[in-house]
Amino acid sequence: MTSLLPRVTATVALTAAAVIGVPAAASAYPADDSARVSDAVVEPGGTVTLTVQDGTFAPEEQATITVTGENGAGATFAIVRAAVSTATYRDARTNAAGGLDPVRVTFPADARGAYTLAVFTSSSPGDTVTVTVNGLSATGADFGPYVGVTIGAAALAVAGGGIAVATAVVRRRRDAL
Repeated sequence: MTSLLPRVTATVALTAAAVIGVPAAASAYPADDSARVSDAVVEPGGTVTLTVQDGTFAPEEQATITVTGENGAGATFAIVRAAVSTATYRDARTNAAGGLDPVRVTFPADARGAYTLAVFTSSSPGDTVTVTVNGLSATGADFGPYVGVTIGAAALAVAGGGIAVATAVVRRRRDAL
């Protein structure tokens, strides 16, 4: 009869590796929160200002901004002296520090729901940010500051489960004798 303990230990180890490794790999690239909007919730026809932190892109390169959502093609973009009434704005330029100076994005009068604003260049996938239109409440939460605590708690839970399984196996074998 083969021992169950090595199998349980291997299962616990693989589970712990998945719990710890998958979030770490997913958050490796691109940098979180480099794109920001002035308001996360606006009314239909409302305007937000989109900015991207310095160092996100290479200096002085062409940047593309897109708006995806219901009737996203009706969104308009304004950057200093130019306005384009399409869902994609290709004439933005990154600044000398590799960031994006403020760009105003106005949503259509009939906009509603969640809209994703994406900013990217040929050298970087950039970042995305979500804006909710029509006063719908924002969902989700920012767990960025708590990632370490979350990973630690998950690791402790996996270890505790492994100990509980190992203890049950040992007791069952002892009682079988």
